[in-house]
Amino acid sequence: MKKYNVVLFIMLLAVGLISCEDTDRTPIVNQKALDGGLTFHLNTPTYANLVYSLSPELADAPFDTLTCAQPEYGFSTATVYTVQVGFDDQFTDSTQFRDLPNKFQWEKMAPKAGELNMAIVELYGETATPEMVEVQRDVYVRLKALPVNFRQEEGTIKPAYSNAIKLQVKPYYVKLKPADPKPYFIIGLADGNWNNSFDGIGTSVFPMNLVDGFKYDKETGAGEFEFVGYFEAARSFKLIRDLGSWGEQWGNAGAPGIDNFAHNDGGSSNLQVPADGYYKITLNSITNILTIDPVAVTPKVFASIGMIGDINGWSSDIVMTKVDPANPNNHVWYTTYTFDADAAAGGGVKFRADGDWADNWGGKTFPFSSAPAGDNIMYKAGTYIIIFNDISGTYYFFEKN
Repeated sequence: MKKYNVVLFIMLLAVGLISCEDTDRTPIVNQKALDGGLTFHLNTPTYANLVYSLSPELADAPFDTLTCAQPEYGFSTATVYTVQVGFDDQFTDSTQFRDLPNKFQWEKMAPKAGELNMAIVELYGETATPEMVEVQRDVYVRLKALPVNFRQEEGTIKPAYSNAIKLQVKPYYVKLKPADPKPYFIIGLADGNWNNSFDGIGTSVFPMNLVDGFKYDKETGAGEFEFVGYFEAARSFKLIRDLGSWGEQWGNAGAPGIDNFAHNDGGSSNLQVPADGYYKITLNSITNILTIDPVAVTPKVFASIGMIGDINGWSSDIVMTKVDPANPNNHVWYTTYTFDADAAAGGGVKFRADGDWADNWGGKTFPFSSAPAGDNIMYKAGTYIIIFNDISGTYYFFEKN
């Protein structure tokens, strides 16, 4: 009996010692992992000797399989890998390379072709064109690695980086910045001179408003536009889209009116309302549906509208000009102004009526808005023709080149 007790005691002691040893054991970390000098090897991909011709149809497919040896941290751990893409093999300037969004926890990974393509396009920047992007070029790929959930009081594990591998890639063009909404302009009213050039904004042409919440086409800027204003039966107008061109236009077939709309007919008559009053124009440039209907509104008519802000110490208005001075119920105003610098934090501009704060308008966006807001408008440096509509409370800042 004593023999068995001794054996049991020894066994329990051994278990206790092992448990204590496991509890107290601290991983021995490779010093290079703490210093940031740890590297590891990325293997040459299977198709690295070929050209990776990318296409939107295969954006979700892997462009190749990447494999690597796990970094030697000095202890066992799962590792998270990030694929990095650059135009050279240095990877020293963080603005000159991109991390692909998907991460991997295995030493064998299949990054998506679309993610590689987007990284390349982003490296070209927002000024990229199809002609610039869609050419075969050298692209370098490497891996960044970090252990999963590692904590140590003595130091922090820094990312380990693999060698860079050169690939030959032919990407496809992707628009990085969605196209701005492309509004239609009312021409023929205002000064009546039918000047459809950029310099005619405010004096001869003025834009329809954006529709709040409408999702405009990211490629073309097409969508829905509307305008509420006072129209006189004695005056006629047309709608155009492209300044300096009559190619995209709306008129009326037959006699002037609003009963038989004509699209892109250069020989069409003008649009002309049957009676004085307020009308709402709605045009969807995706479906090419135009409506012009009387609307029962009685908006305020202001004697003046001004722009005020940090540009003048919030002390006095930059008085705007009526777009249609002959109209007894003008609601659209314009001015040209040069901002010497971007609006500073807490700065910006607003619009107000009759030199008073009883009626004032701001906005959350620049250089255009689809709805009024209380925020200051945070302008950017440049010279602009500025349009403000006091019915919708919306604005455009058209930059002059």
